[in-house]
Formats: sequence, C-alpha cells, structure tokens
Amino acid sequence: MQTWLSSRFATKLGWLCFGLSCLAWPLAAAIPFLGLTLNATSKAALSAGVVVTGEVLFLLAGLLLGKQFLNRFKEGWKRVTRWATVANVTSVQWSFNTWFRVVGAPMLGVMIYVVFYLIDPNLITTGSYYTQYGGLSQVCVDIVECMVGAVLLSETSIWLDKGLNRVVPWERSPLPRLLIQTVSLSVLSVAIIQGMVWVIAELEQPDYQYSETDQLSIRQTIAIGSMMALFINAIYTGEFFLRRWQNARLEAERLKRESVEARFEALKTQLDPHFLFNNLNTLVSLVEDNPPAVSFVENLSLVYRYILQNRDKTVVPLADELRLVKAYVFLLQQRFGEALQVEIIIPDELHERQIPPLTLQLLLENAVKHNVVSRANPLQIRLTVNASGQLVVENNRQPKIFANGQARLVEGVGIGLKNIENRYQLLGQVRPTVTETTECFTVHLPLILP
Repeated sequence: MQTWLSSRFATKLGWLCFGLSCLAWPLAAAIPFLGLTLNATSKAALSAGVVVTGEVLFLLAGLLLGKQFLNRFKEGWKRVTRWATVANVTSVQWSFNTWFRVVGAPMLGVMIYVVFYLIDPNLITTGSYYTQYGGLSQVCVDIVECMVGAVLLSETSIWLDKGLNRVVPWERSPLPRLLIQTVSLSVLSVAIIQGMVWVIAELEQPDYQYSETDQLSIRQTIAIGSMMALFINAIYTGEFFLRRWQNARLEAERLKRESVEARFEALKTQLDPHFLFNNLNTLVSLVEDNPPAVSFVENLSLVYRYILQNRDKTVVPLADELRLVKAYVFLLQQRFGEALQVEIIIPDELHERQIPPLTLQLLLENAVKHNVVSRANPLQIRLTVNASGQLVVENNRQPKIFANGQARLVEGVGIGLKNIENRYQLLGQVRPTVTETTECFTVHLPLILP
C-alpha cells in the first residue's frame, strides 16, 4: 500500500484530484448562471453535490499526496528558519495545537456541514429556509458559519483546559477532572451553538418563521456541535497526554544517564576499603592515649563505612541516617567548635521511616559550604518533623560575602539539592520543597513508608 502511494501514477492521480477539488467551488457558484434547464431547487441540490464531491476529492488528494507534501513542507520550513536565523529573526515553531486551531478546526466545521447534508440531503433542496432565502448563496454562508462555530468551540475547549489545569489538574484528580471537563464543555458548547443560532437568525432574517423542519435542523446542529466539541477536546487532551508521556520518557532517560554517571564517578574515586579501615585501626592504636583523637577516628570510620555500605541502596531507615548525621556532626564540630550548633528533635516512632541514603549528610554539607560559620555568627541547624510528617532541615542564612559586600557564589550551588530531588523522583515520590528567605533556608523532605 505504501509503495503504491509513492508511485508516479498515485502522484499524478493525487494532483488530478486536487485540481478538480479546486474547481469544485467555482463550479458550484456558477451552476445557477449556466442556463441549465433545471428549477432553483434542483440547481441548489446540484451545487451542494458538487461541493461535497470537491471535499471528497480534496481528502483523496491529501491521502495520495500527503507524504510528498509533508516532505516538501519540511524542506521549505527549514529554508525559512535558516533565513530567519541568518536575518536574526525570531522563528515561530508551530505546535500541533497551533496547526489544529488554524487549519484543523475550520476543516472540521466544513466536515460537520457535509455530515448535515448526508443526514438529510433533502433539507437543502426542499427546506423552507433555503428555498425562501437564497439557495446556493445561503449554503455558502452556512459553511462559513460552521467554520466559525468550529473555531469558537476549539478556542473554548483550550480555554477550559487551561482553567481546569490550574484548579483540577489531571495528575491530582483524573476522574473528577474527566467528569467536570465533560459536563462543563457540554454545557458551554450548547450555550455557544444556541447563541450563534440566535445571533445569525437576528442578523439574517429576524422575521423568519421557523417550521418544524427548521426546528429539527437546529436541534441536530446543537447535538452534532456538542459532539464535535467533545471530539475536539479529546484531540487536545490526547495530544497533551502524548506530550507528557514523551517528556516523562526523556526525563527518565536523563535521570538514568545521570545515575550511571554518578556510579561511574563513585567507582573512579573508590579506595580499597580494607586498606583504609586497616590504617584507621592502626591510627587508633597510635593515639589511644588521646581520647578526642580516638573518637574522631572512630566517627570518621563510621561515616566512611556507612557510605560504602549504603551508596548503592535506594532508601535506608531514618534511624541509620540519623546515626550518620551524629557522626558527621561530631567531625564538623571538631573543626568549628561552638560555631556550629545542630539540634535534632525527631520522634522515635518515625525512625522506621525511610529516605534516600546520604540525604541529610548532603544538606548539612551544603549548609556549612554556603554559609559563614564563626563564633560571632554561629551556624544553627535544626532537624525536626512538621505536622504533615515531613522531615524539616532548617538553618539560618548568613551567606559568605566578599570584602566589597557582594555575595560570594560558591561552586556547586544547587547541585546537591538537584541530586536529592532526582533521587526522590526516581522513587516515584513527591519532590522535596525548598523555602528560602533572607533569614533562613528550609528543606522539607517527605518520609517514605517502609
């Protein structure tokens, strides 16, 4: 099938169908003036048939020439964007939504009119409205009105989607969002179509008396228009989910690549653990008469052993992480003394909860790295749990500054927090939230159930 569509015969047939479809509209408009031995009703029916035939030929031409037209359009668009880049002109990338709003929605309006004709072909030939007010000219006006109505319904669907995304996003409440969106769009589409019918009637023929057939046609317009609105919204929603799925797949690939790179860096900097611990034990024996030195070496050994044992794990119990924090704080206080004050207030019943390994150690390291730590301005760090059951790590802000008073940018700012957020995302958990004011820096960490 694909080979046949690419053949030269299919190409010629496609261009023939396209040419005939372009002639359909002028021919339909010229039929009343050709001097045919037909009455007005028959001429209107013949014109409508020519219009429908032209639409069918246009769709057939699109099927036969679609691939070639798309390739040529891509080449032309590349030339336009290349020229825009050279000329320093901002190029506008039209998304699927833009193309559908500009081209797809009006074409759907034309298709809706064709559907009306297929449902009741006699409406145009014998309907009192068409026979009394204009024939073919009224048919053309109605087609334009259908296109305008389709665009209005399309824009309403987009407006409704944007509003509901702020109030009831798909990620939070999918079923309520589906129900609210369907009901709201149905009500809005009925109101829009009914309003258009009233406005058009008042502008065109305010004194016209509608027959039962006309009333039936209006009801059909409202019903089919509402279904078209739901169909348009389904297209937008499907494109939204497809785009989200593509972004999620790209994000997962990026996170996977970062994880592999992090493991590779860890392997490159890995020391022989047996060699290190043997030397630490030797060091303890050499300084056993100095209790502070022994405590320092033991805590350093605990920190390094914890890193080796848990670096490949996805989560660890909070109790283990707190033991690491106490050992790490001991090492830091040997350096800063009273200039570093750490307070840990966490209920024992939460010690079985889990978090990614080395998360707290990384936050403590960032706090020390990015702030001034001195006796005159001690750095205060608090580890608590809020009412929502989240672990809160908070420190007072006193950024390092140059002599001229400007804040000093510390290398690696934001990398540690990004690493923590990525690990929570890989676990499918809610991301940590960061709150930064002029006085304090706070990180809220979700605690994972075991």
